Amino acid sequence: MGKKRNKKAIIITAAVMLTGILLVLAGFFGDLFLGLFRKKLDYRNITPEDLGKDITADILVYYDNIDLEDKTLQFLGNINSDDNAYILFDVSGLSESDKNLYYSVRGHSLTVHGRLRAVDEKEFDEVKESLYRLFDEFILEHVNDPAKNYTQEEKDDLIIKSHQMLSDRLIPYCFEVSSVSSFDWTPCIPAGAVIFLVSLIVEICHVFKLKKKIVLPVVFGLMIIVPLIMFFDHIRTMMTVKKAGDGLYTMKNLECTDTQGMLDSGARSVNELLEWILGRHFYGAPNIFEENFDIGCAAFAAVTPDGSHLFGRNFDFPETDTILIYSHPDGCYESIGMADLGVFGIGPASTISSDSAQGRVVMVLTPYVIVDGINEKGLGAGILQLSLDETHQDNGKPDLPVFCVIRAILDKCASVDEALELIGSYDIHSDLETDYHLFITDRSGRYVVVEWLDGEMTVTEHPCCTNSIVAPGKYHDMGDPDDRLPAMETCLGTDLIITKEEAMAILDNVHNKDDYTEWSCVYDLDDFSVSICLDADYGKVYTFRAEDLK
Repeated sequence: MGKKRNKKAIIITAAVMLTGILLVLAGFFGDLFLGLFRKKLDYRNITPEDLGKDITADILVYYDNIDLEDKTLQFLGNINSDDNAYILFDVSGLSESDKNLYYSVRGHSLTVHGRLRAVDEKEFDEVKESLYRLFDEFILEHVNDPAKNYTQEEKDDLIIKSHQMLSDRLIPYCFEVSSVSSFDWTPCIPAGAVIFLVSLIVEICHVFKLKKKIVLPVVFGLMIIVPLIMFFDHIRTMMTVKKAGDGLYTMKNLECTDTQGMLDSGARSVNELLEWILGRHFYGAPNIFEENFDIGCAAFAAVTPDGSHLFGRNFDFPETDTILIYSHPDGCYESIGMADLGVFGIGPASTISSDSAQGRVVMVLTPYVIVDGINEKGLGAGILQLSLDETHQDNGKPDLPVFCVIRAILDKCASVDEALELIGSYDIHSDLETDYHLFITDRSGRYVVVEWLDGEMTVTEHPCCTNSIVAPGKYHDMGDPDDRLPAMETCLGTDLIITKEEAMAILDNVHNKDDYTEWSCVYDLDDFSVSICLDADYGKVYTFRAEDLK
């Protein structure tokens, strides 16, 4: 009788183990499986009878933000073929929570409820023009490529054809979204894993006739204690994350970033850097992040009438969320700096919400890839893109990706000279088919632009820069020149004396007018503080002192 009971228990436990496995699979593939049976928004067969009716449909959330308030262009159809289109989504009727849901589940399925309406000619033209503006930067980059050597007539023709191709994908309807809903399968993964592990332990007890009263408490205790020990600092850091505003977060880095380990890693690219970070902090977890550092920007140094030294910075980038990080690793200087959460797949244009548990886990990694910041010694630095070929130095020195440099100099350098010495001790590598330069300044009033030309580091003393070479010589003004640099030079004048309010006004004057300026910062190098405006909203300023973030 005992053997029969034991055999029955083994079968039941095996079934529970299978349930755990199925739950894990559901967490990964449940959305994809149910998508086979969902009602899609059939944009090809919309008839006049469909207009004005209540409609419930399932969509895969892929959208482009256009410069029309509370409206997006939602992608419909097969992303891997020509069978697709754009439809105007009006999300003005959504609650804030529903808006956040729609913007945070990019790449996942969502059930939308609302009504279809026709778009009149005027509105349709406005949407087309917004779509053109969205893609014109990429279109112009292609037609103005010196390697293509197009004539002006050919350029005009290509622009017209590109605009026509975009407008052909627009359908003349608007979906007025009243509510959205979604089932999050992600919690099934840890739930299934726990069920599987517990049932596996019970199964082992049954098979080998071990005492469950002894084995289970020991195993459960280890399951809790071991992760707490392994990720203690990660968990503490996650608990410091605060939402300071719409799309703005703050965090105290208690993970004790291994800056020297990063410098010694030998990474040459973004991908290698991310792999090292994951190996160092998440025990070799696979790299799932998309490489995206296509940043514009502007930076300058100035002095207030009372003698405080300022570092101003615009970060031009498509829609993203932002995190301000206080960091003080062992043996390093205190610093505050800004990071783009979109690089790590978090935010409104990504698959992970910044407010989710997964988002908080990933935020722990962001201190390594800050793009501007200052430290307690009054040293400030930022990275800006150049539309030039990648830099790959080969001087026999240790390799270092340019994206690591801001973290390194804020942690280890007290002045511009120390920063230049550190940078010069490495072979610097850019990535992602483009180049970058650095703006560095300190509270002594010194400022430099660091560039890599013909494989050599070039240092130019200039109080501001944007996205073109400032070094004199054959490369001067190459990259992405425009009127922002002379505009900043004029506003700063020869003495560079301005107030903090005037510094922010300069950033307003030169910000990207296509809704691509994600943040504008004015750092005070003397009192270790920063003022921040998000999304070119210069009427709302967030101010933080380092001591507020400790």
